Amino acid sequence: MTERRRRRSRPTWLLRAPDPEARARLWCLPYPGAGASMYHGWPAEVDGIELCPVQLPGRENRLREPSFESYAEVAAEMLKGLEPYLDRPFGFISHCGTVFIGYEATLLLMERGGPLPSHLFASSMVPPHRASWPSILRLDEEQVGALVSDLMRARGAEPLPELVEMAASVMRADVAAYGRFERTDPVELPCPITAIGWSGDTQIPPEQMGGWEFYGRTRHTVLDGGHWSYLQAPAALLDEIARSMSARVPG
Repeated sequence: MTERRRRRSRPTWLLRAPDPEARARLWCLPYPGAGASMYHGWPAEVDGIELCPVQLPGRENRLREPSFESYAEVAAEMLKGLEPYLDRPFGFISHCGTVFIGYEATLLLMERGGPLPSHLFASSMVPPHRASWPSILRLDEEQVGALVSDLMRARGAEPLPELVEMAASVMRADVAAYGRFERTDPVELPCPITAIGWSGDTQIPPEQMGGWEFYGRTRHTVLDGGHWSYLQAPAALLDEIARSMSARVPG
């Protein structure tokens, strides 16, 4: 198969086709305002668990597509795209607001009768019934630009004005979707949850992350680092993923 044909055959929702030999898959959702390439510093797998970056509409190679208007909407569309690859144990992981996409996807799978995720990882995010707490909902235009610039620097990129404005438009759309999210009654999930805080995180301090235990069996952990440390996939985070997923994955 030629490289051109391989590129055409890649699923829209993924940067690369999943490994058919993986014993489990972890669907990695991008940070608000970012695309799947934010996971370029992550390994392809850990302990036989494939780490699969998910590409959301309205960014990077899907820039011409409209951004999603709600987390429930994008979760439903994402599951359609991932359906052929839910043939083995899988989980969801994300950082900040898009954690709620993994949550909504889990609720949809529960309603449909499966397949169900083996684990949900929530990094630097309050539980759904406290979604109105984070300050990201109250950012003005200048603050959105500053947040995007910080994200670019954390990824090792120069925040050039034209790139900042392009990314800021994606961030604004994501924040608008966040603002529409409303889940006031906790729903017990069929899978364990790991709520990951970061010791130096000033955007979502670890002490704000209490309450995930209302959604099922939850492990709270605080890792060393700041809000952007997630991007570098520190060893402690990868160990947490491997330990938590392996406990639910045969072999």
